[in-house]
Amino acid sequence: MSSGHGISSGGAADVHQIELPITVTEPLGNETLVFVEFNGGDWVSRMLNPRPLRPGERVAMSLDMSQAHLFAAETGKTLRS
Repeated sequence: MSSGHGISSGGAADVHQIELPITVTEPLGNETLVFVEFNGGDWVSRMLNPRPLRPGERVAMSLDMSQAHLFAAETGKTLRS
């Protein structure tokens, strides 16, 4: 699978890799919160054993949809399947 955002499917059915621009990072010691922009919205992920990252840098992220927690922007309610 691919799209204009550089999405490709990984080995498992629910795991995808995507390359996105970093907007903000928040170092928290042994992990860093990495904020990215995707499809007009802000997404945040947690990076364990982080390396230095800069806003504007593009980073490849693996999305395991079985581990993802998605929420409706309007209500903040979870989008459970």
